Amino acid sequence: EMDTVGYWIGKEHWGRGIATAALAQLVDEVKTRPLHATCSKSNAGSVRVLEKCGFEFLGYEWAEARGRYSAGELARFRLG
Repeated sequence: EMDTVGYWIGKEHWGRGIATAALAQLVDEVKTRPLHATCSKSNAGSVRVLEKCGFEFLGYEWAEARGRYSAGELARFRLG
């Protein structure tokens, strides 16, 4: 099992740096490594948040639909 991080920000708060600040604080406080994260390939905002916080892009993978998420390509990241 991998240690993973995730976040969700209400649309009305997008573009204000909230996700970046929160994730940066989390990775500073949580010393477990590696940490993994995924986001939709098309979610440029989340891709940027992960990159700003030092996560390395690993590649894309196909994900089947589950819960509130539709099937699609996920971008995979790791913070070493």
